[in-house]
Amino acid sequence: MVRLVLFLFLSVCVVLEVSAKGRPNILFIAVDDLRPSIGCYGDQLAITPNIDRLAKSGIRFNRAYCQVAVCNPSRASLMTGLRPDRLGVWTLPIHFREAKPDAVTLPQWFRKFGYTAVSHGKIYHNPTPDPQSWSEPIRPLRNIARGYPNNILADIRKVQAGLPANDWRKNNLRGPATAAPEIEDNLLIDGARTDFAIEDLRRLGKKKAPFFLAMGYIRPHLAWIAPKKYWDLHDPKKLPVMTEGKMTPNTPPYALSNSYELTHYLDLIDFPKPWDRKRVTEEQAKHLMHGYYACVSYVDAQIGRLLDALKKEGLAKNTIVVLWSDHGWKLGEFNSWGKMTNYEIDTRVPLIISVPGMSAAGQSTESLAELLDLFPTLCDLAKIEQPDFVDGTSLMPVLHDPKVTMNEAAYSQYYRNHEGESYMGYAMRTSTYRFVEWRDFNTGAVTARELYDHRENSTESVNLIDEVSKTLVDEFTAKLLKLHPRKPLSLTPSIHSNPSPGRFKVPISFVNQAKSEIMVYPISTRGRRGRARVLESGQAIKINARIGGVYVVESRDGKIHQVHSPTFPEKIITIN
Repeated sequence: MVRLVLFLFLSVCVVLEVSAKGRPNILFIAVDDLRPSIGCYGDQLAITPNIDRLAKSGIRFNRAYCQVAVCNPSRASLMTGLRPDRLGVWTLPIHFREAKPDAVTLPQWFRKFGYTAVSHGKIYHNPTPDPQSWSEPIRPLRNIARGYPNNILADIRKVQAGLPANDWRKNNLRGPATAAPEIEDNLLIDGARTDFAIEDLRRLGKKKAPFFLAMGYIRPHLAWIAPKKYWDLHDPKKLPVMTEGKMTPNTPPYALSNSYELTHYLDLIDFPKPWDRKRVTEEQAKHLMHGYYACVSYVDAQIGRLLDALKKEGLAKNTIVVLWSDHGWKLGEFNSWGKMTNYEIDTRVPLIISVPGMSAAGQSTESLAELLDLFPTLCDLAKIEQPDFVDGTSLMPVLHDPKVTMNEAAYSQYYRNHEGESYMGYAMRTSTYRFVEWRDFNTGAVTARELYDHRENSTESVNLIDEVSKTLVDEFTAKLLKLHPRKPLSLTPSIHSNPSPGRFKVPISFVNQAKSEIMVYPISTRGRRGRARVLESGQAIKINARIGGVYVVESRDGKIHQVHSPTFPEKIITIN
């Protein structure tokens, strides 16, 4: 009872200023692939004055962790408030609506309490937006520069022509990994979307209803393309270069990612795997580091524009600002590049929460936090009802007193397919250790374990699992099992096709009589969305399908989400 009273008291203290003017606005900023290589996190080479000033008005979480170190499942987990095993999303291709159709997202929940929710950029994984989350359709960008020379397509086709017939990049090779065009900020994608976000900030700020404005930045995700002026900010000779990183001994072969993400790009097509004899050259590593830091500075400048607009429009005193990244990124650590592991470097993320009038502004906290915690925390800050379905813990007490400890541990996980076998690794980060348990994905049987002592070595270069007492391992195991029991898992979501065999097909027709444009997605046997058929209002389409096939229908305005299957002799579906 005392703890409850104290919590309620702290809640009032933190939101006192914003609640005096009604519910606060929320400015929700996501940055893709951003590790804590930021000035306010102690990186003296990073040039990030705007994120740094945001940190001065808020609290910086030094130990914040994502739930999965890859885009789609990390964002789906944060936005639904559900751990990946409850949600059923662990990989890139599955939309969470196929895994859990009745999920309620963070902006959906806020809309229930009078908020206008508007999105720009990458909030969910790019191929799987969620129109149901937003009050308005997402505005498309047109005529955005890619930042490459005009002849880049010819270069790509030339390289593709020389690839073996079975190489997946025959149809999926991208331009160079870096580019430094002499171009204005808003002619590239993140600058253009910032223009949109500022326009909406001004528009929504004039309305009576509070807003939930989400702005998701693509950079510093590859390709590292930023206007040349941001490259010029950094001296590549001074940037750290890692070419002698080493894989941690005594770890399973599926613990580390293979850096394949970089091999999507024209100039990195033969990028070495961590275990290859071939190494990234110092010159190449220096250039890649330069590109990453330049893109971080470019995004920082766009965030500065947002913060300036917030102040200019007189909204800063009634707007909560949250900045987060979906996961970290390796820049040579473990002789690897990219994300996709259960290690500290990939699961630790920057997290800053700024509340007008907060007494702890400018401080940092060592309290463990998960991205899952954002859902309940923002509900508390906005003084709206807490949903009973979220898995996270509100960080409100930490926002009042950064010395408070809320979570005993932060949990991450990663799915890996290795040599035809599937594994799920679960990581538990306490204040002093990282414990990882790998399991057979299909049975739940334990296949390997890892243990790292962060009191001695924060690089996780020594696996101590065979050197510590059985009592300590048993203690960590018991704690992990409470949240993640050993059980079989399946990658196939609840919504998936199960077509009848043979060539016999029946027609299924969709007639769009709704006011909004609709998308008709065929769903594969593995639950993946195929290419959408887009129907304008008044249009119709007939598809020859197999019995057992599944189609998801979504409207651009988010008001329609339906699942349909063909029946014999013909099924006609009218969308109103």
